[in-house]
Amino acid sequence: MNQQIPVATCSQPFEASLIQMELESSGIDCELENEFTVGIDPLLSNAVGGIKITVSKENTEHASQVLKNYYENKAREEAEKAKTCPKCQNKNGQPIKRPNWWGIVSVLTLGAFSVFYAWPKYGCPSCKNKWS
Repeated sequence: MNQQIPVATCSQPFEASLIQMELESSGIDCELENEFTVGIDPLLSNAVGGIKITVSKENTEHASQVLKNYYENKAREEAEKAKTCPKCQNKNGQPIKRPNWWGIVSVLTLGAFSVFYAWPKYGCPSCKNKWS
């Protein structure tokens, strides 16, 4: 019998399906455990340990490398998307730097409401737009 080893865990069925497609496109056969349980009742995800993506023992190293590349590319795409200006689509958004005392002043003046305010994190050098 071929032993299956979990290489990743997800809490959402769509995320598990994306990872399954990524592994299968690299030629790695994989199985999803608890997919239907979590799909029917998402609140059971923590109880059953999430959806486990399992591969055969001999494909574990290759699957780990594929998943590492997948998550690195996903993080890079999200970072690029966050830096793109929503107004002019400029891809060179610059992080807005604030002194540490700015946070202290906002909490003292606005109180707990300052937590709910979405402070802009990026600024566009061409159109001067600010966004989170």
